[in-house]
Amino acid sequence: MSIPPVTAAVADLLRVAPLAEIPVAEGRDPARVRELLDQARAGSQEAFGELVTLHERAVFRVTLAALGHRDDAGAAAQDAFVVAWRKLAGFRGDAAFRTWLLTTAWRKALDRRRARTILWRRSRTPASPDDGDPMDLLDAGTATPERATIARDLAQRCRDEIRRLSPKLRDALLLAASGEYSYGEIAAMLGVPLGTVKWRVSEARRIVASRMEPGN
Repeated sequence: MSIPPVTAAVADLLRVAPLAEIPVAEGRDPARVRELLDQARAGSQEAFGELVTLHERAVFRVTLAALGHRDDAGAAAQDAFVVAWRKLAGFRGDAAFRTWLLTTAWRKALDRRRARTILWRRSRTPASPDDGDPMDLLDAGTATPERATIARDLAQRCRDEIRRLSPKLRDALLLAASGEYSYGEIAAMLGVPLGTVKWRVSEARRIVASRMEPGN
């Protein structure tokens, strides 16, 4: 039985790539990262610069998931790296460096999100239509030309439906759909159990897909 093009296109938009089941507290970094960490702890800014280069994409996509706006996300990513440099001496390796850094980035992004929300409420200025664009994070995959055409028509509606999700569901969905992070890393960033992350992702996809069914 063939899948209706609209249903298939929605599935493409909300597809969550298979993610590795990496334990949150695994704490094993690649040898090169451990070497750079030792040098950075000893004061090497060059070594820390290499750590930034290795992780800047993952950190930026974390802050983008939280903030949506690229300028805000870039500023939050910079904040995270500054904090990481200042607190590097206290990093004991209880979790992988990447997990620790991503958690720091998520917290800095949430700080900005809260501050931005307070500013909007005080000024009564609505968010820019370009803010919080989920499609910047969703993996487009390899849709057929037919699906790609339909997906373009559905993209704006999908954006709106993802924005309508509660922050908890939206955050989990965007982090998982980016394909950048294991569920263990997402659990560490959000500060919730692994099972909760999986439920939130599944529930977010179910809600968005049901709202986008024909006739809704």
